[in-house]
Parts: sequence; C-alpha cells; structure tokens
Amino acid sequence: MGGYACAVCGHRLNAAARGCVMKETFRKSIGRLHTWSGLLTGWLLFVIFFTGTYSYFKDEITYWMHPETHKAVLDAADKAFQAEMALKYLEANLPDAAEWSIIFADKRSPVLQVGHRERLPMDMKQVDYVRTAMPMRYLDPLTGEYLGARDTEGGNFLYRFHIELYGLDRAMGRRIVGIATMFMFIAIISGVVIHKRIFKDFFMFRRKKGLRSWLDAHIFTSVLALPYHLMITYSGLVLVMIYILPFNSHKTAKAFEDHIAMHMRQEQIPLPDEKTPLPDIRTILADAEERLGREAGSISVSNPYSGNTLVTVSPGTGLDIVNGFKGTGSAERLTYKGSKGRFMGMMNMQASDGVAKTAGVLTSLHLARFADTFLRWLFFVSGVLGTVMIGTGLIIWVNKKSAAMKKSFGRKLVEVLNVGGITGLVTATGVHFWANRLLPANLASRAQWEIYVFFAAWFLLFLHPVLRTPKNAWREQLFFSASLYCLMPVLNAFTSEVNLFSAVSGGNAIIMGFDLTVFGLGLLFGYAGWKLTEKRNVPDGALSGVPVGRGN
Repeated sequence: MGGYACAVCGHRLNAAARGCVMKETFRKSIGRLHTWSGLLTGWLLFVIFFTGTYSYFKDEITYWMHPETHKAVLDAADKAFQAEMALKYLEANLPDAAEWSIIFADKRSPVLQVGHRERLPMDMKQVDYVRTAMPMRYLDPLTGEYLGARDTEGGNFLYRFHIELYGLDRAMGRRIVGIATMFMFIAIISGVVIHKRIFKDFFMFRRKKGLRSWLDAHIFTSVLALPYHLMITYSGLVLVMIYILPFNSHKTAKAFEDHIAMHMRQEQIPLPDEKTPLPDIRTILADAEERLGREAGSISVSNPYSGNTLVTVSPGTGLDIVNGFKGTGSAERLTYKGSKGRFMGMMNMQASDGVAKTAGVLTSLHLARFADTFLRWLFFVSGVLGTVMIGTGLIIWVNKKSAAMKKSFGRKLVEVLNVGGITGLVTATGVHFWANRLLPANLASRAQWEIYVFFAAWFLLFLHPVLRTPKNAWREQLFFSASLYCLMPVLNAFTSEVNLFSAVSGGNAIIMGFDLTVFGLGLLFGYAGWKLTEKRNVPDGALSGVPVGRGN
C-alpha cells in the first residue's frame, strides 16, 4: 500500500524508484526539446553561425576582395596628412555632397576610405532613404591616389546576411534571426541538462564508431567552446530583442523613424549660394586627439561650405566594452562647427544604469569590434566550433532516425537540406570569392552580380543531392569546395599585385592570413571528402550520406 503503480506494467514502485522514473522521464522530455529546438531551425542556425564567424574578419575580407588596393601600404603617414588628402579629393570630385565621411587607414584596412551622401530631395520618403547607402572610395594613404577599387559588398555581405538575412525587410530579417537564436539558446541549455556525462565524454573521442563518433564530435565542439556558445547566443538575443518582443515594436519603429527623420533633415539642406571656407582640419584633428587621449579613427563633415558646417571626430576602437558605441569600445564623439572649427562639445555615451551597462557589455562581446587580432582569432575558432556543433547535430538526427525513416520523402528532404545547407553553403561562399575576381571589374551593378552568383551557386548545390545519392553528393561537394579554397591563393596571385609569397616577404598580414586560412580550410574539406571514399566507412544504409558504421 505504501508504493506507487508503474504506468507501464502496473507493478508497485516505492518512492525512490518512482523518483528515478520521474527523473528519467524528465531527461527524455528535455531530450526531445533539445532535438526539435535544434532541428527545426538547424539549417538556418548553420547559416547564421557560418556567416557570423566570417564576420569577425569582414574588414580583412573586404580588403582582399578589393585587389586594386593591395598595392597600398600602411606606413608612417599621420592622420592629419591623410585627412588633408581626403578633403582635397572630396572637394575636387564631390563638392556638392551633403556629407563627407573619412575613415583613416589602419592595420585591418590599410587604405584611406572616403564616402559621401548626396543632397536629398525634399519629397524623399523614409523607406527610400533607408535603402540608400554611402558609397566608399579608396585612396592610397601615402599619396592620396585614387585606387579605383571594383564595386563589391566585400565582407559586409556576409555580415548583413548574418544579422538580417538577405532580400527581406530589415526588421523582418532580424526578427527571424532572433527567433532562431532563441531556439539555439534553448538547444544549448537543454543539451547541457540531458548529457549526464558531458564533461567525461568531452575527453573521449571514439574513431570509426559511426554514430558514436559523430556524437563525440558534437559533444566535443559543444563543450570546448560552451562559454562562447552561451555568450554569443544570449548576447545575440539582447541585440535583436527589440524586434522580437511585440510590446517593443511600436516604440522601436517610432525611435527608428525619428532617427531617420533627423538625418534626412540634415541632408536635405540646400547648397548655400556663397560657399564658406572649410575649417582647418589639421587644427581640429590635433585638438580632438588631445581631448580624446588617442588617435582618431574617422571624421565626418556635414553641410560643407555653409555656416552650419559640422565636423565630427570619432576615435578608433577602444577598450571600454561597457559604453562602447556599436561594440567598438569607444563612446566619445567630438563636434566642431563653422569655418573656424569652434569646439561644440563632446558626446559621451555613458550607460545610464545597470541594465544599459549590461547591454553595452553584451553588445561589445557579440560584435567584437573592440577586439585585437588574437581575440578575434579566438572568437573565429569558437565560431567554427559552433558551426561544426550545429552541423554534426543535424547529421546525428538523420542517422538516429535511419531505421524509422527508410526511403520516405522526409528522409530525402532532410538529406538534401543537410548536403545543400552545410557543404552547399560552404561551397557557395567559395564561389562568391571566385566571382569577385572573375567578373569584369567594370561590370554594371557588379556588387549585386557577385551576390546573384552566390545564390545561384547555392541553389544548384541544393539541386545536386536531389540528382545524386547522398554519399556521392557529400563527397563531390566536399572535393569541389576543397578545390575552390585550395586554389584561392593561386587565383589571388593571378589577379592581384600581392600574392602569398610577396605578402610574406612584404609583411602584408591580411593577404597572408586570408590565403593561408582558405588553403587550410580547403585541405580540411579535401580530407573529409577523401574519408568518405573509404567504402568501409560508408555503408549503404547511411541516410545522411555520411558514415554511420556499426559501433555504438
């Protein structure tokens, strides 16, 4: 009478046994939550992690995708000299612009960048303004020579794809990414709960044990960068929470509209009839750097040649991850007005309270724009581990369901999504880099054509596993990807003045790092494809097209 009846067999259980059953039932429930939260958004999460990992080096990728700028070498040219050359170019070529922007050369992008915004018509709508971008031009930081770089989105395409996808409304794209990130956070927490021996299994990797080996790889990549996975997922949620919390949507829209309206009014001011001389930029820069205590990173000039000319000086990246603007680690902005460059004040975006400080830290950690080279590489490797974690999770799900799924439509669908969504994305990115060098440099809408090539290649790589067996599709795409990545340094040597060897001898760390990284990735993809050619590792019943073996 003191026991409890088992719901399955009806036998009486004591309280301790009932507790064990409840605990096991709880773990199974959490296990199902882990499985489905990861699977339903798994392919989208793979895209988000993959493109986000590349985004840590988006400036370096953009530099590589502008081969015309590779001959520019960052030397001892000071910021004041660069600013004078930039203004001289802007005055000669873009005198009627509403705003000029100058970004100084640095180690991540050793070219002097100048941009502008046109004066806007008074009847322009906000939706059209949001779609306009500030085109950038590239100058040699030592000579001021216009380098004539090709039109490309560079690494910014992968970054934008990471945070708001592509071809969608900005808010809608971020909302979808936010929902997927929420599923990811649930999958991480539930994964920690269900693995009773998670840290013990971390030190075990059983080779050639089929599904057990894939599970070991999944656990290893999960645990090795677990703090990073938790940080990057939670901070991502903080960044997009204003888009996914319904009670914030109207406030967000209103704040965004007010922000856009302010900038539109500034850029709709007509050009004055009589031009006022520009302030002395060298004097302004010297005063700004003295007040900041460090070198400037960029300058913007609004309404040049008018009595209301505003010069804003912003520092480069800093270490203040609490109050940093957009993750840069820098919170100060200095403003100077008029032809005499009268100092108007410093805007210091200090966090107002603990909540704002927490949000500032999480934003800085997620974007990592404040990070030095070592820390960005650490984040990059952690992002790679997260990408592998998601990919192995998708493969494990198919293999675990192999007996039940047999030759169903669901099986084929997941196989196609696995091949196209994992190796297809990796390969399409390689095609994107090749298109950057092979498309004619003077092609109209060239940047858009690079993106078209990327999506066209990705679409074909999704069709490929429909026409081929999963095993062959995995192997062929891996070998194709390996060829693209391994030969990319050769492609660069034929299309740029700086190749891998001259980059090593000349100390061009960006070209050297990019070429060696893609070559190393190509070797890994080639090794994976070669492993799939071993017949003993690829039984006929492998539903995902990857080896499952017989071990446990």
